[in-house]
Amino acid sequence: MPPSTLLNWSFKTLHSPMNSVKSPYDLLKDISALQALPALPGVAMRIIQLAADPTADAEKLAAVIELDPLLTAQILRWASSSLYGYPGKIVCTREAISRVLGFDLVFNLALSLSTMNLLKTPKDGPIGTRVFWVHAMASSLLMPLLNSHIPLEHRFEDNELFLVALLHNIGYPLLGDQFPREFSCLNYLIAANPTLSNVALERFALGVTHETLGAWLMTAWYMPKPIVDVVYHHHNPNYRGDNYRLNLLTYLNDCLLAVLGIGSGKPQAYSEDILTALHLPVTAIEQSLDKIGDKFIKLVDQVNSIVG
Repeated sequence: MPPSTLLNWSFKTLHSPMNSVKSPYDLLKDISALQALPALPGVAMRIIQLAADPTADAEKLAAVIELDPLLTAQILRWASSSLYGYPGKIVCTREAISRVLGFDLVFNLALSLSTMNLLKTPKDGPIGTRVFWVHAMASSLLMPLLNSHIPLEHRFEDNELFLVALLHNIGYPLLGDQFPREFSCLNYLIAANPTLSNVALERFALGVTHETLGAWLMTAWYMPKPIVDVVYHHHNPNYRGDNYRLNLLTYLNDCLLAVLGIGSGKPQAYSEDILTALHLPVTAIEQSLDKIGDKFIKLVDQVNSIVG
C-alpha cells in the first residue's frame, strides 16, 4: 500500500485481513490479563549476580557466557567485527573480553543479548529486529560519543549508557513476542504513514506504547531504576523525574539518529535547553555524528551477524 494518511489507512483496513486485529480496548484488557511476562533467562540472571561479585573477572564472565552456545557465538562474532578492528583471530570468549571488548562492554552486551534472544520477533519492517538492532547499536556508539563531550563531573556511567542504548526500545520486541498479530499491524501502519510519529500510531492502533510495554518488562526483570525510567520516558523531553538527564540524552540520541535515517523514528526538533541541561556544547553534535557516520556500514554488518 502506498503511503497514506492515517484516516485512509483506517478505512482501507475495514476490508483487509488486518480487521481481525484487536481493538485498543481489547488489547489493553489482554495485556492487563497476562499473568506473567517471559522469564529472565538463567544466563542473564547469572550475569546480574556476577555484578555483585567483587572478584568478578574475564574468566568468570566467560564461564557464564559459555553456558549459552548462541550467546557465545554472538560475542565472538561481535569481537571479530571490523567495527573493532582487532587484527588477530578470536577463538574464545575470554580472549574477546581481555583482548578486544573489555569486561564492562561484554558484561552489558551479554546481558542485552541474552534477554533479546528470548523474545521471538519478526526481523523485517520498520520495527522488526533488524531495525531494532541497527538503532540499538548506533545508540551504543553515539551516546558514549556525546557523553565524552560532557564535563567530567556531569558525565554518565558507561554501564548505564550501554544498557539504555541497547534496551530503550525493547517494548517493540516484547510486543512482537507476545502479540504477533498486533505487532504486524503496527509494523504495516508505521510503514504506510512515514510522516506520523510511532508513538501516536501506537496509541491510535493499540492503545498502548512501546515505552509502557518496555518499562513493564524491565521492571519484571528487576533492571536498575535508571533503565526502567528511560525506557518509560524516552519520548518525553519534558520529563523531570528521576534520571531525567539520562532520559534527555537518550531523547537527543534518537533525534540525531533519525536525521541520519537510523531507526524507525521520525526526525524531530530538539531544543537548546536539552543541551544546556546536559552541559553539552553545540559543537559536540556535529563531531559525534561525523564519527558515527564513518562506522555505519560496519555497524550494519555487525547487526547482520546478530539477526542473520
